[in-house]
Amino acid sequence: MGFASEDGANATEGNTTYIYEYSRGLSGVDVPRDVLITQILCVSIGFVAVVVFCGRVAQMSLAYLRQITSLTATRRQQTFWSIEGSPMWASIKKHLLYAPLGSKRHNREIQLSSAMNMGTIPSRFQTILLTLYIASQIAYCSLLDYKVNHKAALVAELRGRSGVLAVLNMVPLFMLAGRNNPLIPLLHVSFDTYNLFHRWLGRIVVLEAITHTVAWAINACDEQDCSHMLERVRTTPFFSWGTVGTGAMIVLFCHSWSPIRHAFYETFLHIHQLCAFLALLGVYVHLKLDSLPQLWWAKLIVSIWVIERSMRLIRLVYLNVSLKDGKTKLVVEALPGEACRVTFHLPRRVHIGPGCHVYAYIPSVALWMSHPFSVAWVEPSSCVTPLAMSESLFERRRTEPMSPGRLEKQNFIDFDEPYEERNKPTTVSLIVAARTGMTRKLYNKALASAENTFSASGYIEGPYASHPSSMGSYGTAVLFSAGAGITHHMLHVRDLLIRAAEGRVATHRIYLIWSVRSTEHLTWVRQYMDSILSLPNRREVLTIKLFVSKPKSVREIISPSSTVQMFSGRCRPDVVLDEVIPKRVGATIVSVCGPGAFADEVRAAARDRVGQGIAIDFVEEAFTW
Repeated sequence: MGFASEDGANATEGNTTYIYEYSRGLSGVDVPRDVLITQILCVSIGFVAVVVFCGRVAQMSLAYLRQITSLTATRRQQTFWSIEGSPMWASIKKHLLYAPLGSKRHNREIQLSSAMNMGTIPSRFQTILLTLYIASQIAYCSLLDYKVNHKAALVAELRGRSGVLAVLNMVPLFMLAGRNNPLIPLLHVSFDTYNLFHRWLGRIVVLEAITHTVAWAINACDEQDCSHMLERVRTTPFFSWGTVGTGAMIVLFCHSWSPIRHAFYETFLHIHQLCAFLALLGVYVHLKLDSLPQLWWAKLIVSIWVIERSMRLIRLVYLNVSLKDGKTKLVVEALPGEACRVTFHLPRRVHIGPGCHVYAYIPSVALWMSHPFSVAWVEPSSCVTPLAMSESLFERRRTEPMSPGRLEKQNFIDFDEPYEERNKPTTVSLIVAARTGMTRKLYNKALASAENTFSASGYIEGPYASHPSSMGSYGTAVLFSAGAGITHHMLHVRDLLIRAAEGRVATHRIYLIWSVRSTEHLTWVRQYMDSILSLPNRREVLTIKLFVSKPKSVREIISPSSTVQMFSGRCRPDVVLDEVIPKRVGATIVSVCGPGAFADEVRAAARDRVGQGIAIDFVEEAFTW
């Protein structure tokens, strides 16, 4: 299974010398064309990355301009930003960037049965990129010299081409799998999107590795026979390690399909990491034994893997271990509605932005395994939102007359924290809904403990921003949540309200829409809601709509005020937006976090209003595997 070897076709195996013309060496391999195709592929990927980067820079520049021009603007003065200025850009968003592949379905999982999940469907833009990339790989492998007389030479050329492409594609494959993927903050593309590309790149690499192996085996069998080909695999390290790499990739391919991945996630992850290591080891040694020119790609992959794992370890140690204050302390509390509040008391103060997620390690429940969860709450609040007002500035702002339409002076609070508050360690809280595996074990253990609460050792790794985006440039934020998806938006709401009180954002209206099955789920974030409802200017800025799809009694549905409303039945995003859009201030962002079916409904409702002259952006927080 050799790539292009530098030492010609002669190979010594055991005590006998054979002439292998097309199963080892450069005979039949078109090295110049392989190099050219490699360069074309790298330039193509780089071109796409540059285009996306330029687009993101333009979007961020526009958002910054919108924010700074709206800070002192009244609601009426933000009207300029509420109208979509470019019909072409609106069409691109509606029909390409926000569009599902078909009419509506995107993140709603395809269920063949209650026990078999076939995963989700890529969006229209994702499908176009994947189709173009897969088509390019097929074209590159098919671009052979068909005028060659010998079938063996043609097969050898395919062997070299597929092997080169397999190793080259392993570079982005390993990069996109990392939690510390540098492309996330650089291109502002979500981790979920990179995870999708990682899965498809993995399938491409496996198919190319199999093609490479089969092409070698065809020529090896033709030169002698199948038994001798198998003997070479067993006795020649070059072929043995190549077989290890290909075999590990085949196992990866077979066990990574969605039904297996979702049904046995923890088992899948262990096997996946082991096979990925074996695949990389097999490829590395395979290349090194013949000093093949692709070896430096394998070294780059190893460097990516080592650096990423080292950064994760550094994050883990830094967040959870302090020579002065000891280690992280963990408290788990069982909540009504089959969920847990998991609170990590860190030994140091760290910054955690709104919308971040962390990986939780709870050894007493899941040994060394880590699981991702959105951060529901952080204390103190300045760990999320750095406070800008000094005491003197606050006093001056409080006594100066306010611009029309801005905050009333009695709504300001003194954000100048005492010294002990500025140095208070960070507390991170997660809401973990009990499903299967680790989350179910965690809930059952808390439920069986005294007062439904237990303490244990635990650690967090992060924080990671899966979809970096700032909502502060939008005059109106409409935040849709379902179930435990509310955790993604809680810190966004508090952050926007605090910064609005300081005059640092353009936001005048926030609509928090939460859909739950029963009123029991409201207890998950009740104490956080109480903190939010006590913030200054909350009544003028924030409106909360709670939808209870299956209430036990109609008497449970009571709206405390005009700004905190409860409704019986399912949330209809189109109806909510029809009510919100006419009252919007400035540009509008629609964000959603929740089950796939709910997210698809919100996406469809937002898309229907794009292209109608309304400046509206859509962002989805998803975490599919």
